[in-house]
Amino acid sequence: MRIWDQVDKTDTRYTKDAKVGGQQITSLNGTAMIMKATEVFGPAGFGFGWTVIEERFDKGAEMFVGEGDKRASLGFELNHTVKILFWAKVDGERGQFEQYGCTPYLYKSKYGTTTDGEAPKKSLTDAIKKSLSMLGFSADVFLGMFDDRDYVQQRQEEQAIEQAVDKDAEIAKQQQDRLDYIKSVIDNMQGAQTPHELKKIHDVAVRQLTLRKDEKGAARISLEWKKLSEPKQESAA
Repeated sequence: MRIWDQVDKTDTRYTKDAKVGGQQITSLNGTAMIMKATEVFGPAGFGFGWTVIEERFDKGAEMFVGEGDKRASLGFELNHTVKILFWAKVDGERGQFEQYGCTPYLYKSKYGTTTDGEAPKKSLTDAIKKSLSMLGFSADVFLGMFDDRDYVQQRQEEQAIEQAVDKDAEIAKQQQDRLDYIKSVIDNMQGAQTPHELKKIHDVAVRQLTLRKDEKGAARISLEWKKLSEPKQESAA
C-alpha cells in the first residue's frame, strides 16, 4: 500500500462535475494524474508509460429517427475502444498490466448523428486514468467519496493549509471557523422545536465533525444534545 497511500487523495482543484450517460460523476483531469504519476515514478517514458496494443470501433445500438411509418434507421452507434499495456517502475523493477479506454464516436444527439473526432485521444486518456486508478491514484474519487460534499470540503481545507503562504494563519483561521461552527450548531439545537429536529441537527453536525476527525467537537455536540434531551425536572412546589 506504499504507493496507494501516497496517491489516493485527489486535489479538488483538478476535478469537476460532469454528466456521462445520464449519470452525475466527478471528472478527473488527466494531465493532473500524469503530473502526480511523474512525482511518484519519474517522467513519462522513463519511470512509467504505455503502449497501444489494440484499437477498434465497436458497433453499438441502432439509431432511429421519426415515428411509425416515418421511422427510419440512421445506422448503428460506434464506440472507439483502445487497449494499452501500462507499465511503471517501482524500486527499479518494472511491472505492467493491460487496461481499456472507451469513448462514443458516432452517436445520436439532438442535432442528429454526431461524430467525435477526438474520440481516439479521449479513449487513450481514459485508459491511462483507469490504469493509474489500479495503483491507487485518486482512489477517493473511484471509491465514491467525492459524492460526499463533507469529504470534499475536508479535502479543500487540507489543501488550503498545504498551499497557504502563511500556514499558521490558515490553521488559525480554520480553528476559528471550527469554533464558530460548533457555536452555531449549539445555538440551533437550543432553538429546536421538537426532539426530532434536535436529533437531526445533532446527527448532521456529529457526522461532519467525525469526518474531519474532530472527536472533541463531536463529543461537545453530543454532550449538549444529551443535556437538551433530558426531561426537565419540575421545580419543587
